[in-house]
Amino acid sequence: MGYSVKEIRKQFKSKGVFYTDEKLSRYIKSFIGDDVREVYDPTCGNGSLLSVFADDVKKFGQEINPEQLEIAKEMLVNFTGYAGDTLKAPAFMERKFDAIVANPPFSIKWSSPSEADERFKNAPTIPTESKADYAFILHILYMLSEHGTAAVLNFPGVLYRGGREGEIRKWIIQNNWIEKVVHIEGGYFEDTAISTALIVFRKNKSTTNIEFIDHERNLSRLVPISEIEDNGYSLSVSSYISFEEEKEEVDPLELKNNIHKHIFNNLKS
Repeated sequence: MGYSVKEIRKQFKSKGVFYTDEKLSRYIKSFIGDDVREVYDPTCGNGSLLSVFADDVKKFGQEINPEQLEIAKEMLVNFTGYAGDTLKAPAFMERKFDAIVANPPFSIKWSSPSEADERFKNAPTIPTESKADYAFILHILYMLSEHGTAAVLNFPGVLYRGGREGEIRKWIIQNNWIEKVVHIEGGYFEDTAISTALIVFRKNKSTTNIEFIDHERNLSRLVPISEIEDNGYSLSVSSYISFEEEKEEVDPLELKNNIHKHIFNNLKS
């Protein structure tokens, strides 16, 4: 194909793009369910997130890099892909999806949309041009059906950053569109060791609680929206799940004997 996958990875890393491995892809899929008939990924890359869905599931994806899209087309079964910038020239706008999975590029720059863009006009503000994280989130919420579920991997800053992002996050929480927030520890990406945040969106929730999950420590807690409001609409998992590091118990007598033994050996030498 005339390009180096390693070189593309290096270039994408500099732009906040990281590739989702199969284990993490399957974990993300677990929040979607097994009864989906079609799934959409607005930043599908080489199709790694879509690849964990069965062959009989219709897959739709858009990717800004045409070479990566070609890989997805070769790898995936039952796939319809479109090359282009999802934020500037979105495909599939005539559809709504019951299942969406995404790992958008982290905190890249973007250009503000026109006032006529349906995806952003209801939000309280437009995300700053220096960070497109919430632009992708707003796009996904627009594409999500009224009874659909979206699982979106994000840079952790989307959970607590203020300014315009804080306004949009507050609006999304008040609309009761967030079902779960998951802290995912580092080590899942070949390209970076950073931790990430998985947000599960659902528009037809029956309660106003949000479940916070610490995947690293296997802890979870259901938090009422009133507590989140009192916490300034922060969604940082560490704000709602506390833990104590396990400390190894030490026998004081054994410790004393070891110290004496160490001193004695040093005197002998």
